[in-house]
Amino acid sequence: MAFDNILKSLARSELILPILENQMRADSWPEKYQVTVDSSPYYGRGDGCFHPSTHPLLHPRQLYYMFHPDTRHLMEHEPSSMQREMTLATGSALHAVVQTQMIMSGLTTEKDIEVEFFNPDHHVRGRTDMIVHHPTEGPVPVELKTRTAYKFDCTTIEDMPSWEIQTSLACDNLSERYDTDFTYAILIMMETGYPFRMREIRVPRNDALLKATYDKFDYVRDSIAKNVPPPFCCAYKSKEMKNCLARHACWLKEDRELKGLRQ
Repeated sequence: MAFDNILKSLARSELILPILENQMRADSWPEKYQVTVDSSPYYGRGDGCFHPSTHPLLHPRQLYYMFHPDTRHLMEHEPSSMQREMTLATGSALHAVVQTQMIMSGLTTEKDIEVEFFNPDHHVRGRTDMIVHHPTEGPVPVELKTRTAYKFDCTTIEDMPSWEIQTSLACDNLSERYDTDFTYAILIMMETGYPFRMREIRVPRNDALLKATYDKFDYVRDSIAKNVPPPFCCAYKSKEMKNCLARHACWLKEDRELKGLRQ
């Protein structure tokens, strides 16, 4: 049946996907349209702000070394690889296609794509993929997330705490701009291969999690000001230590300094 996906979305009380599905089935698309794939470096690296997509789940000690001016240059970052670059490019392309289609449908506008916010009280900077202006719900923050076919079938919002805090931060920091008390956001999970399924998840704003996150960020900034690192978050030579991006500024600091003296 041609409209099975739309009917299933409506039955699940989804807000965005039925409209998007209907619009993408329309025969009014131009022969060509342009999408922009963002391949620039991560925009938050080195700007001194906490970012919703990377920092909320890190331990205060990791954040301390990451943001302290004396140690931030010691952080390890994932090296470039073909798999990493293809993953980033594929995700960015799917984002661009859906965002462009949403603009063409009239559900959002250019200025409501990649909407940036800054919270000066807690030094948080972020952006949400788009604000959708739903015909009955009004403005709604929407985040797009890509998953492989295997992960698409088994991923829930409970499995991805980073998604919950990311959407909650968007709700909290964009409410005033859109004159709406955002109590929830919509997360659209997209399959990266055929049949390119999509699933819509309503994510309530978690005020308790927001407070804990803001408190952690404030604690880290205060620790940096006092030049006193927070307590250790892992044991020496543990698996966690060996995989920690801050290990050369933390447990392995003396080893690094000794190697420097030998050289």
